[in-house]
Amino acid sequence: MSTVKSGDSGKTFVIESAVGDDGSVTVRETGTTTTHHVVDYADALVREKLAARPVGTTVRLALAPADSAGEEWIATRIKPGAPLGLGP
Repeated sequence: MSTVKSGDSGKTFVIESAVGDDGSVTVRETGTTTTHHVVDYADALVREKLAARPVGTTVRLALAPADSAGEEWIATRIKPGAPLGLGP
């Protein structure tokens, strides 16, 4: 697990794929086609909470880059609530 902290206040994402055996998951920023490949988590609780949500669920996440290219991400926090009416 990573210890990276994010200054991101948390955006809303749609879970595009289930959390895989390797822990990775793809999320899409709502209202866009921008996807983020999450490859690590701040702690086991963040991973467990994300893994418990079904594909298509809207979730507020704080992400931090896992690499300098910005192709892989670390989920640093799951924020409470999600705006109503957002989804796939």
